[in-house]
Amino acid sequence: MQRRNLLAAAASLTVFPTVLPRGARAAGTDLEIGLGGAFTTIDPHFFHATPNHTVAMHMFERLVDRTPDGKLVPVLAESWRSISDTLWEFKLRPGVKFHDGGELTADDVVFTFERAPNVPNSPGGFGTFLRAVSRLEVPDALTLRVHTHQPAPDLLLNLTYVGILSRRAGEGASTADYNSGKAAIGTGPYRFVSFTPGSRVEMRRFDGWWGPKQPWEKVTLRLLSNPAARSAALLSGDVGVIDTPSVSDLPKLRSEPQVSVVSVGGIRCMYLVPDFSREGESPFVLGNNGQPLPKNPFRDRRVREALSCSIQRSALADRIMLNTAAPTNQWMPEGGYSYAPGVTVPEYNPNRARQLLAEAGLGQGFRLTLHTPNDRYPNDARLAQAVAQMWARIGVQTNVEALPWSSFFGRGTRQEFSMALWGWGSPTFEGGYMLTNCIATQDKSRNRGSYNYGLYSNPELDRYIFEAVEEMDEAKRERLLISVTERTMVDIPIMPILMLENLWATRKDISIQPRRDERTLAMDIKPA
Repeated sequence: MQRRNLLAAAASLTVFPTVLPRGARAAGTDLEIGLGGAFTTIDPHFFHATPNHTVAMHMFERLVDRTPDGKLVPVLAESWRSISDTLWEFKLRPGVKFHDGGELTADDVVFTFERAPNVPNSPGGFGTFLRAVSRLEVPDALTLRVHTHQPAPDLLLNLTYVGILSRRAGEGASTADYNSGKAAIGTGPYRFVSFTPGSRVEMRRFDGWWGPKQPWEKVTLRLLSNPAARSAALLSGDVGVIDTPSVSDLPKLRSEPQVSVVSVGGIRCMYLVPDFSREGESPFVLGNNGQPLPKNPFRDRRVREALSCSIQRSALADRIMLNTAAPTNQWMPEGGYSYAPGVTVPEYNPNRARQLLAEAGLGQGFRLTLHTPNDRYPNDARLAQAVAQMWARIGVQTNVEALPWSSFFGRGTRQEFSMALWGWGSPTFEGGYMLTNCIATQDKSRNRGSYNYGLYSNPELDRYIFEAVEEMDEAKRERLLISVTERTMVDIPIMPILMLENLWATRKDISIQPRRDERTLAMDIKPA
């Protein structure tokens, strides 16, 4: 395949239709949203991915949640308190109705906590949010006591992921029952109407909701995975809001008088994950003779450092992402809680990279396939191509295989790749979330390392990670998290490259409050 120089090529703008005047499309109180990320289910506990959370949060509420700027707020729990280091008490909001008219009780929360980690055939992930829970008490219908195995200062942060279900509707129900709508009974401001996999979700306003009346009678979430198609749908008036507009389309969108572009600093890190799972041959690593290397080169720290310092992160941010991302070597944004100032962006140094490869016995280089999704993150495949070109300059001839997210995720979780590009958001707004899920040794029985895609393992680092996340004093916990981040990046188990900015575009007659967690919620969208 002929290789294009993506860093030098100028992105061409899509030819778009003219924006229809306000009222050209019968909008009324209907809202259509074009989403770039594939939502795959209505079941709020089946697959932990931002597009699925976006869908679920319209219908299923949490005990606690976050405002668009990340502050914790009460939702179904009216209040909470820490009775001891290992006991929390929640008081539920009285009078909350499910979509079928039933009243929320603490028993529904118990059912939810029991179900979430144990959904059949789930790709996994929801157990990690409840890993600290040892047992539950229900003193009365509106009180829940949560006992934890150890101090769990991040319990509230993790509960922002767990949508509460009705025991009456959900007991014995399968994921298919949620997708059909049979069990899709929540307490949220919108209720299920229909779900067409790979296409759309339709919802109606739930007028029995305990919160303020929503302006939209009907909300439709449409999957528009092609960035040009999303922009065209907005400009034609076919949808009112799109998320993740292509960065190459931004000049056109910003020039349109009937379109608004809004952004906010995000909490998603794009990073590269090497294979640690094999000591011998790694499946997509070859010598220059085309034969498999007998030893996995990524188990040698010098090789990981060589690959990291040969990535010109500033060029990726400026030329590929057009200044909608910032170079990084960690997973928290600068200035945020537990951001580690001492973990700086590696200096771009291809000479140093070649020296390290020579020291590792790979002075002649090697061949590698870098796997990436092509429809999940902004510019994901183009980022991978640019990294591949940088690695080629130090003798690591890199082929890029770009896959649809539906295929990429399954293969990645089975450790089928030698090197892959992933994205990870930290909506807990602290560094422990990635450390416990993506860096800690994978231990399914304890719900640790659930998203450790490379199967990196460092028992000593594990000890420091869990010491940090179990520290109840907030200031001390931040110091420990910073220290663990520093220890982690000395060993380079992953290669963070960029922190993304979150972008939306809307019609001028619609306003959106941008969220740092990327989710696009009708509750944050109002008629202008």
